[in-house]
Amino acid sequence: MKLEDTINASLDRARDYLLKNLGKDNLWRDFYTKTHGESIDWVTSYVGNSLYGFCDKAILGDVARSLVNRQNKNGGWGYNHKIVPDTDSTAFAIMFLSGFDFKDKIELARQFLLKHQRATGGFSTYNEDEIRSYYRIPAEMSVGGWCNETPEITATAIQALRKLGYTEVGKAFSYILSQQINGKWRSYWWNNDIYATVNCFNVINNPDSRNKAKEWLINNPLEIPFYLGLSLRGLEASEEQNRRVKRLFELQKEDGSWESYPILRFPNPDNKEPWVDAGRWTDDVKDQNSLFTTATILASLSSLV
Repeated sequence: MKLEDTINASLDRARDYLLKNLGKDNLWRDFYTKTHGESIDWVTSYVGNSLYGFCDKAILGDVARSLVNRQNKNGGWGYNHKIVPDTDSTAFAIMFLSGFDFKDKIELARQFLLKHQRATGGFSTYNEDEIRSYYRIPAEMSVGGWCNETPEITATAIQALRKLGYTEVGKAFSYILSQQINGKWRSYWWNNDIYATVNCFNVINNPDSRNKAKEWLINNPLEIPFYLGLSLRGLEASEEQNRRVKRLFELQKEDGSWESYPILRFPNPDNKEPWVDAGRWTDDVKDQNSLFTTATILASLSSLV
């Protein structure tokens, strides 16, 4: 069987798994924590965006309408309704909903997004006045970490704004380039730098920076399916990319999903460098339904055919 045929067979199984696990309310759920519950808005936006163009648009239209109904008054979406809206969730919602006719809702979301851009050009996850309303954060605790700009959030915001044809993000690109260290970018919310590195790699066009990132990704393989699949997007056409694709075929389960592992981290709100500071809001969390991992790998593999 040709590689393309094998990829397509793998994609079909992954798509079927994701659709089979769509809730009756047309929403996806994953990343359960005792503190926050399951993520709904963020996960639904991410999975829907990964599936767009790869399954029946009528099904995704129902998902889009359910997601729109959960938009916050300030224009944003969040982890779920327990936590205030954030840049990352809203950016993925914009990317997904841009394929449907929700112009007014998307414009509100765009305005929300731009309120999180800092003077450096980078985007933060939260603004202090918003996250302070989350009752679990003690009044005396700094929220400088959660409100600091990060490369991974900035890159996602750029992708969302690009979807809308919004091109005035030059400072954001400058910020991302300034944050590259030894070929990679530091991940804030993820426990491996592959996430931030791939996210930034996919929005910049600086050849030198891209080559350094690609070299770092080649030299830092990781067998965890989420990171293995994500890394494909930064390897371009290469022998190492083919090797990792074949490894993903081996790791795919019969139901079409891939095994999930703890990948999402929650630094304390005041923690600006979680790769140095071990202070955590809760333990690292896995996508227990394997939806986020499967959607990530599906999107990566679908870009190869």
